[in-house]
Amino acid sequence: MTDFSGRPTSLPTRLNAARVKVGDDWVFRLAPTAVMCRMGAVRASVYSYLIDVAAGIAVDDDPGMWTFTSDMTVRARPGPAPATVEAAATILRRGGRSSTCEVHVVDDQGSPVAYGILGFARVPRRPGDPEKWTSDPNLGSRFWEPAPPVEVPLPEAAGIRVVDGPAGVVEVEIVDELRNPAGTIQGAMAALVAEVAAEEMLSARHGGPVLVADLDIRYLAQARVGPVRTRGIWLGDGPDAGVLVELHDVTTGRFVTHVLARAEPG
Repeated sequence: MTDFSGRPTSLPTRLNAARVKVGDDWVFRLAPTAVMCRMGAVRASVYSYLIDVAAGIAVDDDPGMWTFTSDMTVRARPGPAPATVEAAATILRRGGRSSTCEVHVVDDQGSPVAYGILGFARVPRRPGDPEKWTSDPNLGSRFWEPAPPVEVPLPEAAGIRVVDGPAGVVEVEIVDELRNPAGTIQGAMAALVAEVAAEEMLSARHGGPVLVADLDIRYLAQARVGPVRTRGIWLGDGPDAGVLVELHDVTTGRFVTHVLARAEPG
């Protein structure tokens, strides 16, 4: 399971998403806290984690294969953070080498707050790869014991450094707390890095804080060494223009993640 490590020090684990049964279906529930939010709204990268978890559990059923997220689209509804959010996945296509899922996220009143659609690639495990953590589908409410909650804003907890905000350049070391069990940076943590870079660019243009609501992510290569540094590119000159954020592994020179982002002004 590339998104679950079970390690209490893992930053994604410390978001404390829980697997709960609602009627006949299993969903993933998260209680957003202030450190998971920006401008009072849940970060798109936090939704990306919940969406990735819900879909990943649905499709990752082979202990001999890594199931990597290859692409993910997240659409989030700006607004005050709900008390809880729940994500439910539907497999749209399951193949031998790839799968596609959609995920609907609703608040505690059942109203939609986010949506995601994801593609997954299956890669055989190789000798020497890290041990793959797998879940027991018969487990009840949680896949691990509650982890120590994150107590500082997520960008700070991840160690993201702003190098040149208006240019969309930020940097992060790939530490164990940000890795998935395959040893590469976890998908939602890459999304968080891109989200911060986009926030910096768009906030500079708008002259005030913005909230990233849309993320279109393509995972191109594994980032194992780091640090990861972003490159920002404007996609137009208007006030509603989006940005392209590229993530590069500085040491290996690999272009690892491609992200299109759009934000709502504060």
